[in-house]
Amino acid sequence: MSQQSSYPIRCPKCAAEQTISLYDAINVADEPLLRKQLLENKLNAVTCPDCGFLFRVDKNLVYSDAGQKLLIFLVPTPEEKYEQGEEQFISMLSELSGMLPDDMNAPSVHLVFSRVELVERIFLIEAGLDERLVEYIKYTLYTRNASQVDPARKALLFNATDSTPDHLCFVVQDVETRKLEAMLQYTREAYDGLVEMFSADGNSADLFELFPGPHISARALLLREMSESQEPESFDSDPEN
Repeated sequence: MSQQSSYPIRCPKCAAEQTISLYDAINVADEPLLRKQLLENKLNAVTCPDCGFLFRVDKNLVYSDAGQKLLIFLVPTPEEKYEQGEEQFISMLSELSGMLPDDMNAPSVHLVFSRVELVERIFLIEAGLDERLVEYIKYTLYTRNASQVDPARKALLFNATDSTPDHLCFVVQDVETRKLEAMLQYTREAYDGLVEMFSADGNSADLFELFPGPHISARALLLREMSESQEPESFDSDPEN
């Protein structure tokens, strides 16, 4: 069941205040129109009654789709606070688990930190793809195209619209301007090979070790690796040792 709550909202343009009902959770199996609104960037959109400015409120949101056995938690979080976002998610998940009946089949639970990640994850799961394998592919594309796709400035997004039975498509997005700049392809045959490889005994653990979750992101992993590589090495300053 979809849920809404009232929130005091201040217009980012004229600072006028109003109280408005926003979605905390949407059940797209029962209300498919909410999925359409989300994809069209109209969910939790607000029009200022004073100046007419239209803006979207980014807030915590739970997306559920019983048909896909899918539950996605959106916790809007800036890159420098991903750890806090994961902690908040774990707290939310703990509260939810206490509300579910014991005989209920557990859905596939996901954590995303932006609306873009949410929409991408929806399309990815609906396409029958494994999110960890897709992020592994992104990791490969980043490292093979380092001069063109710098994770500090570029994001790779799965493009369900232009993907075909032969190729998975990914678009390169400039993080600052959000403009789409290029497209990269990855063969379905290679993806199927990864499925087979990581399905082999013992190999699936390697994938979970690379992307343990709850937030699964090749770009976040690469940014963390870059940050760790730039940290100065510690050394013993005692001249007697």
